[in-house]
Amino acid sequence: MAGALPARWNRIVKIGLLAGSGRLPIILRERVTFHHCLDLATWPRPLGAVQAICQTMKQAGCEALCLAGAVDRQRFHDLDEGGAWVAQRAGPEAGDGQLLDALIAYFEQQGFKIRGAGDVSPSLRTPAGVLTGALSFDPTSGLVRARTLGQQDVGQAVIHCGETLWLYEDAAGTNTLIKRAGEIPAAVKTLFKAAKPQQDLRVDMPTWGPETVRAAAQAGVRTLIFEAEKTLALDLDEALDQARHQGLTIVGVAP
Repeated sequence: MAGALPARWNRIVKIGLLAGSGRLPIILRERVTFHHCLDLATWPRPLGAVQAICQTMKQAGCEALCLAGAVDRQRFHDLDEGGAWVAQRAGPEAGDGQLLDALIAYFEQQGFKIRGAGDVSPSLRTPAGVLTGALSFDPTSGLVRARTLGQQDVGQAVIHCGETLWLYEDAAGTNTLIKRAGEIPAAVKTLFKAAKPQQDLRVDMPTWGPETVRAAAQAGVRTLIFEAEKTLALDLDEALDQARHQGLTIVGVAP
């Protein structure tokens, strides 16, 4: 039911959505009635105007914020007082995760609670278990590699190609990683995707969906392993239907 929030919240909190680009904020708007939505993808001001973002959401009456979707880090310029606070806290060499942590700290300092996409819509979380196909190996070591990569604040996914070759996600994202795997003439390719161990799961949870499945099928990646509960499955039913049609195995592994 649209607007229904988890029972553990003892009263309805006025949640505002800070929406970037991509499918996730669209799905959230379909499932949740937010008190106010600010579309950052079309907002005319630079993303360095963090104080202005806070003022906009406060004036709309929001008590909590949900951040969802991709934003262009190159728009983080022309810093206002809030943007300068975030930049100083994150540091000059900050990765995306560190910058997000600083942004969240500023929002909380301004009195906002932070709600994750998986909190306002729990059914988005990847379920545990074999979702399609069959799994014939222990996926633990691959997920460990993905988490180790995440600790470096670089990427969240790795692909095992053949016996010894591993490919690692970079800032270009998971679909680009999968395309790189398509250039490798290995018979067996497996994707592992997990949350960064240090990341705040209220923001920037790893996502996957039909687009991921299509890219994997084209690249010859036959098995996709996701960390359950700590990744978000977008349009899950459609993704699983595609996987079954392509003969792919998809597994959610409990953390």
